[in-house]
Amino acid sequence: MTYGKETTMDRARKIYRYMLFFILLLSLLLIGFLGYRIKKMIPDQILLRKGQTEELDIGIPVSAAVQTTGADRSKDSTRITTPVVSAFHMTSDTGTSYEMQLRFLGIIPLKTVQMQTVAEQDVMVSGKPIGIYLKTPGVLVIDTGAFTGSGGESVCPADGILQSGDYVVQIDHTDLEGKKDFVNRIKNSNGEQMIFTIQRNGERSEVRITPAQCEEGVYKIGVWVRDSAQGIGTMTYETADGHFGALGHGIADADIGELLALSKGSIYDTCILAVHTSDGTKPGELTGVLSFEEEDYLGRIEENTEAGIYGSFCKPSGSDSQDEVIIETSAAASGESDVKGNMKYPIAFKQEIREGAAQIYTSFDGTGAFYDIEITRLRYEEDSNQNITLTVTDPELLAKTGGIVQGMSGSPILQNGKIVGAVTHVLVKQPEKGYGIFIENMLEHN
Repeated sequence: MTYGKETTMDRARKIYRYMLFFILLLSLLLIGFLGYRIKKMIPDQILLRKGQTEELDIGIPVSAAVQTTGADRSKDSTRITTPVVSAFHMTSDTGTSYEMQLRFLGIIPLKTVQMQTVAEQDVMVSGKPIGIYLKTPGVLVIDTGAFTGSGGESVCPADGILQSGDYVVQIDHTDLEGKKDFVNRIKNSNGEQMIFTIQRNGERSEVRITPAQCEEGVYKIGVWVRDSAQGIGTMTYETADGHFGALGHGIADADIGELLALSKGSIYDTCILAVHTSDGTKPGELTGVLSFEEEDYLGRIEENTEAGIYGSFCKPSGSDSQDEVIIETSAAASGESDVKGNMKYPIAFKQEIREGAAQIYTSFDGTGAFYDIEITRLRYEEDSNQNITLTVTDPELLAKTGGIVQGMSGSPILQNGKIVGAVTHVLVKQPEKGYGIFIENMLEHN
């Protein structure tokens, strides 16, 4: 067997193999990066206005293959493929739903997008401050805890049976009217075992608890409950058929952080008293008067969702009678329009919104005003109420509030003559920055 030194040809082959491996690795990284970028830049679902042409700017060379889908697909439907371009126009004039496949350089598949044709839609931008009253089904269990029994011992009859987040809807197969009814029934139990019908994670079940006497001789089960929530918020928009959307986020219990189940709810006229700016450790907030008088009643809340609260306007009919209270808007928000019914805006679909200059519409003194903001990032994740990252740039608003405060949630966001979303959150340590929800996402729940 003969051994020799590595020849020039061998070295060239080795370098060539290394180069091929390096190019392949770079290609895989590039494809992964492009796929990630496309996923972030283009929504999974795009709405199109029938008969109108819209531009989709991808920013990289791709081809798009589009065809009719679902019930609109026919035997003679065609598959249209665009040339390799970075931006192209789409016109929806036949069918109602489409599927678009994007390929990098016309070869490498990147993403499939569903497209739906919808009618032109506009809403009336509101910004109106509203008082909110929401009642839960039965009572919501916040927590359980021990108390001192009649014999001096520590007892907690509900421990290990009821848990945080449960809704107690019946006792002994009779509906509960609220927290007061719940407490009175336990007080009058004479220490006999009671059947509690609870709703947990959307399912009903029954549990049995025997109340115990506390050292004052009153029967208890050792549980903290709540049956309602109230606050001040902003109505984001109104529709021509008498419906509204508000807040841009749901109403959650402050102690357990879960979205509150809705039994019934109402909205009322209200006004803002003061603005408290952020101190860097907690967000600023708006303080207002929440009146439950019949003359202030505006309508009913029909849904409490992650994307906001929704309902319809109606005349008073046995609305809940409550005392007037002063509310610090730790869970809701406020804004106001001084022009009712004269601020109709078309809605912007997700793909139409751009990073850059925009405005919010809100109020602190009874007169609505537009304030400048900058949209710095867009997120297309489904069912999110933090789709829009924004920064307040308006000197007047910064002087009044320091940026975004609790109480501005629901304030409409506008850009290029369209409503694009609503303010939902503030960054505590950077109150000039915050988040918003796409108006398209809000309207999906309406």
